Amino acid sequence: MSSTFVYDESSIAERFRNGDEGAFRQLFDANIRPLVFFAQKLIGSKEEAEDVVSTAFYKLWLGRSDFSSAIAIRSFLYTIVRNHCLNELKHRNVADKARREILSSGQDESDSIEFHILQAELLQTIYVEMQRLPEKYRNILEWAFQAGMSTKEIAGKLQQTESHVRVQKARALVLLRQSLKNKHILSSAFVLCLLFDN
Repeated sequence: MSSTFVYDESSIAERFRNGDEGAFRQLFDANIRPLVFFAQKLIGSKEEAEDVVSTAFYKLWLGRSDFSSAIAIRSFLYTIVRNHCLNELKHRNVADKARREILSSGQDESDSIEFHILQAELLQTIYVEMQRLPEKYRNILEWAFQAGMSTKEIAGKLQQTESHVRVQKARALVLLRQSLKNKHILSSAFVLCLLFDN
């Protein structure tokens, strides 16, 4: 039997809407490369671009019952990726501006120390929330953010594909952001950017 890849837009949206994982895989395979290219052009890092795109596909799967066509699915993916990248750039700028102001405002050393204390306390709060995540998600975030492991290294450790690890990492970040939001801990995206952008 032929294993030729067939991408039929006339049926894929309906299959996907009904929870067909094969249709999701076809959508993923057909769109992953252009989406990562698009995201990388916006934020400059391929690794970050892959994470952004994985998050977009995760959100797509969660909202699968809302889509009536492949065109609507592509539009959703590009919108989510664009917005996520723009928010990331905005929060980077906010974090960079805060750092520059602290360093150049002429404030005494104690003010800078206060900032680092606040940063450490926020980091501790995030780690506490990470411990409440399911083990498979917690491990991936700890390896990525605490141990500084790349997606490829984590995939090797887990003996899974890099694509699978990116999806799991995206799910973990969604859960972590939601937990931080529920506790009203500033803007979770800003906090993550501030604390993990070393």
